[in-house]
Amino acid sequence: MPRRNRNSGSGLQRSALNSSRVPSSTGRTSQQDTPQLQYSQQASRDASVNGFDDAASTASSDAWVMSEDKHIEIGNEWESLLETALDALDTRRAAAREKSLQSMLCLMAHTYMGDGLEGRHMMLLEALRRSVRSTKSHVEQERALHGISLWFVNFGTQDEAESEFASVSEQLRVMVVDPAGDSQVRAQALGALGIANFIAGPDFHDAAELAQFVHTQVLDPALESCDMSVALQAFSTLGLLLTVVADGDSLLLENIFNATIDSHMRGLRTDSVDVRISAAQNFALVHSALGANSNYEFDSQDEIVEMLKMLKILQNKSSRRLGKRDSSVQRIAMHRVLRTIEVSDMPELKLKLHGRIVRFGDWTRIVRLQAFRRVLGGGLPVHFARNKLLQDVFEVNFDSTSDDFARNRARVVVNPSSKLAKMRTLELHRQRDGR
Repeated sequence: MPRRNRNSGSGLQRSALNSSRVPSSTGRTSQQDTPQLQYSQQASRDASVNGFDDAASTASSDAWVMSEDKHIEIGNEWESLLETALDALDTRRAAAREKSLQSMLCLMAHTYMGDGLEGRHMMLLEALRRSVRSTKSHVEQERALHGISLWFVNFGTQDEAESEFASVSEQLRVMVVDPAGDSQVRAQALGALGIANFIAGPDFHDAAELAQFVHTQVLDPALESCDMSVALQAFSTLGLLLTVVADGDSLLLENIFNATIDSHMRGLRTDSVDVRISAAQNFALVHSALGANSNYEFDSQDEIVEMLKMLKILQNKSSRRLGKRDSSVQRIAMHRVLRTIEVSDMPELKLKLHGRIVRFGDWTRIVRLQAFRRVLGGGLPVHFARNKLLQDVFEVNFDSTSDDFARNRARVVVNPSSKLAKMRTLELHRQRDGR
């Protein structure tokens, strides 16, 4: 289980959730190599796990309903499929390893594995770390890094997650600070660092140290010249870590926020709508946390007054360069942030999972759900229903024996020509031959 006390809450806003689109190189592969999910082209490039329609998620500011038919349920043969994919990682052909990792990502996202593998989960982690060390394929590295994030989500309640965290964190930090590294690889390494720390990090002091690392190594030195996918993931990871610090020490949260105000201001001035929204929602997160727990005076600092002015400009800004959709997304997001800061009005989101409406309503949950959504994509409903880690973080429970749960259980949605479908067919043939 996570080592930290996590605050309760109940809410999300669509426009803020939409800002969590982190590109992934898995979208570079042929569609026939991946399970074909029903998703919008505006969604994340991660075709292996993403079942969300981002365009639809911004249509309203007060509700976000995810269709139950947009994720994959693998079935009972997932262990055999995973073994087959792991065996294929030993090949010398980079393209074959990339395809195997694609299948592994789909399996790990759409199946809760924490109760399975019978101790072989450490072999899985080592295989992923070995692929991360590969220098022949950026696609392989990126998918393996995504796999590490999924590993911590699946096995984060086990003791090995905490014991492996230090060495994994060290490996990921090296990739983040590599100036010659591929931008998508660096972004995935940042995401994996954040989710691993949130799940398996020792305490809020460690989260604060990592937040300072993200700021000083990524955001502070060269934000303007940084690839926007890296900048977006840096602000998102920083926000996730700030939720942990807020749970532990409000004074420490103040210090980190004061140190990063300038970077957040620069984030609001970037050309990326997603980066602007991520920086703005970090401000709302800190404001809501400190407003409740300390005497921090937000109106007394020139930098914060300037940030408020910038948020109001962005709320009303309309530009041909943005386009109608991005302008709407930005306007809704900035409106919600300003409502939180000015009148303490929190956004509300309704998440439909297995026939049940789950309501959320604070910025801590916004940031945390964004982080898990980036990792799990369309597999989020599966893990909400079966993964105790997510149930503890968001304080929800699902009765898998209820009629509603069974009736709303999603069916398999996989392209018959995909790699995963072919693996399943071969496994079924093998089982028949063994009878």
